[in-house]
Amino acid sequence: MRKHMTDFNNIRRTLVSLLLTGFIFIYSAVSGAQSDSIQLLNAFGEPGSSSKTAKIIAPKLEEYLNSAVELKYSQGRNAGVGAPADGKTMVMSTIGLMALLPGVVPDYPVNSLTDLRPITRTTGTPDMLVIRSGLGINTIEELIAYTNENPDALKYFHVAPTSIHRLEFAAIFGELGVRATLDTSRSNGNDDGMAGITDGTLDLMASTSPYMTQLISSGAAVPLAVIHPTRMPLFPDVPTLLELGATTMSSGSWAGVFAPGGTSDEDADRFYKALEFAMDDPEVVAAIGALGMEVNLSESPAEFSSFIESEMQRLRSAAEQYDFRTD
Repeated sequence: MRKHMTDFNNIRRTLVSLLLTGFIFIYSAVSGAQSDSIQLLNAFGEPGSSSKTAKIIAPKLEEYLNSAVELKYSQGRNAGVGAPADGKTMVMSTIGLMALLPGVVPDYPVNSLTDLRPITRTTGTPDMLVIRSGLGINTIEELIAYTNENPDALKYFHVAPTSIHRLEFAAIFGELGVRATLDTSRSNGNDDGMAGITDGTLDLMASTSPYMTQLISSGAAVPLAVIHPTRMPLFPDVPTLLELGATTMSSGSWAGVFAPGGTSDEDADRFYKALEFAMDDPEVVAAIGALGMEVNLSESPAEFSSFIESEMQRLRSAAEQYDFRTD
């Protein structure tokens, strides 16, 4: 009897030991999966065009990298700066934060070429100039004629004093002869401006196509010009600024992915190949196109760095021409 009890206790201890070992293994696997996840830090909020791109491509990134991708929004201009260069952080940002402001603001706190490591452009994002419906203005020629007869009668908004859209308006005014008055009562960002177009308290607005297409689709606005090298498939009859004769700020916007400064060549190449894999997927291409954007991958991380340098120079020249200041 005593022997049987001893055998039973030994079996029980063995079972308990096996169970504990199993729990430890499972916990370690889960903890390891969590620690191996990759953060994709988005400079802007979830409604932004670059953030929407991040959300679209995240599942394909997970597939290629065999790791969970955690999206974080509204991380601002310093997203990724100072983060560990361990291959677990990517940053999605845009032309304004990574090329315009670093190129024109002497004490701008982020150097996008050294504080971060450029990986690739992801999208070319057409910007659009729209006018609220109901004014009887449907083309840029009609806008020019109206503002010549009614100088400064129309109110416009450029999203923010430091935005690329402020420079675009400067080019529209300077090269096409449009005249309008800045609505200084608006809050920075797209929401207040879009509300003004919708309720009739704002006349003109320029911003990225994912925002402006909402106004056009709702009937609140009429598209006057596409700010992009080519016309948009969604609005094939709307001319580009370049076609209209405005050449200084005719390129529109772009978004791209960066890694923390000091990221190794190996991790940079891994991120680039993952993004290449994601952006080559037909469903991803279609989803991005439905927002009015287009896939525009760099040839390599090195090419993206060179592109950013050229963009800084281009935008610095435009800022000097139109006395763009951020103070």
